[in-house]
Amino acid sequence: MKKLLLLRHAKSSWEYSVEDYDRPLSQKGINDINDVSLKNINFFKKFQIVLTSPANRAFHTSTILSRNIFVNYERLRVVDELYSFNYKNIIDYVYKLNNSFSNVVLVGHNPAFSLAAEYFSKKKPPELKTSDWIMLEFKQNDWSKVSEGIFTYESKKN
Repeated sequence: MKKLLLLRHAKSSWEYSVEDYDRPLSQKGINDINDVSLKNINFFKKFQIVLTSPANRAFHTSTILSRNIFVNYERLRVVDELYSFNYKNIIDYVYKLNNSFSNVVLVGHNPAFSLAAEYFSKKKPPELKTSDWIMLEFKQNDWSKVSEGIFTYESKKN
């Protein structure tokens, strides 16, 4: 069995004139991801690795999550391929995940994450808003064969 958790980055700030890649989190985003991670600390501890987009807002989201859940950053990896808005790139990346990992968190962007969740899910999941996550559980034991996942969804509004 494989578990994939897709976490959309927290709310970013538009007050700086920077490229998309460099956009930071807003204070609301920082507060939201702190709340989400601390509320779900025991749940998130089950995950072996956190793989994040290198974009500032995703990386900052993943560092807050990692600090709150694991205390350090040993399970955090930056993955250039996760800076994508195309769901097909995310699907391809998931299919290539190392099978030594059974429980994986990906931190990244929409619309790619919401559409990838829909692709991998047995039924249509809700759209991910900032700081929302969806976990897909697959019966398959090989990432290259995962399909028809059963999802658990959490919105920061819950």
